[in-house]
Amino acid sequence: MSNASSFDVIVVGAGPAGLTAATGAARAGLKALCLDKLAPGGALINLAELHEVEGHGDGPQIASQLTDEATEAGVELGFGEVVKLTGAGPWTVETAEGEQHIGRAVVIATGLSKGTLGLAEEAEYDGRGLSHCASCDGPLYAGRPVVVAGTEGWAPREAAELQVVAGDVTVIGKPAASLPEGVHHLDGRIVALEGADGLQSVVVETGGARKSIPASAVFVYVGQSPAAEFLPETLARDAAGHIVVDEGGRTSAAAVFAVGDVRAGARHHLADAIADGQRAGQAIVTALKNN
Repeated sequence: MSNASSFDVIVVGAGPAGLTAATGAARAGLKALCLDKLAPGGALINLAELHEVEGHGDGPQIASQLTDEATEAGVELGFGEVVKLTGAGPWTVETAEGEQHIGRAVVIATGLSKGTLGLAEEAEYDGRGLSHCASCDGPLYAGRPVVVAGTEGWAPREAAELQVVAGDVTVIGKPAASLPEGVHHLDGRIVALEGADGLQSVVVETGGARKSIPASAVFVYVGQSPAAEFLPETLARDAAGHIVVDEGGRTSAAAVFAVGDVRAGARHHLADAIADGQRAGQAIVTALKNN
């Protein structure tokens, strides 16, 4: 793909919301590019069976379906990490690889960064008991105790998936009604990781006291932040850094939209992400076809 290529719409992030927005724009005859630093699908790639969309299936199957729909509609898929967004319509999207793409409209669909416990020793256990993907790493801990940090977003799904393989699953975080039956819950937060040769236990602060819980792995779904460091600081955000949008996904910047988990108020459900993409796709078509 050559530098300074031009499109009607550039979608940054090829998760379900981004793919859906790009597909809607392309089906209306707009030239659309969907950029992602990894393979299309976003968080879906790491999720097991889902029942939120018609046809059901697991995450990779739904990701493949959405990708196929996008390419069939004429969406061009590109790979690269976006590091800068400049302009004021048209916008210039620049990647770490040095490519530049110009778009009349831009959709931000970058989701959330990996979670973090905020502990100094966290890096020491990365790959040695610290994980962010149950389907990827869960089988490594078959029959052993594991912990899920967090109760929101995808955390309940990950706990359910771990329950199939792990010996014991404990979810640590504020109370949540959606946790799988049989999964233990502890209202508190992890304040330390322990283990000389890989993770062996976590220290949890709960009810004003601290207790150590055996754990061969901790799957982190807290401390996530919007993956949008490349955006102009003038773009309106909420206190947590999520992008503020209207009902059509429009941001405070002209012809810039935000969909999925990166936007303020997102519920982190697949069906909501797809609905986000559909609304934004329609809004983009209306905006560009009227100009």
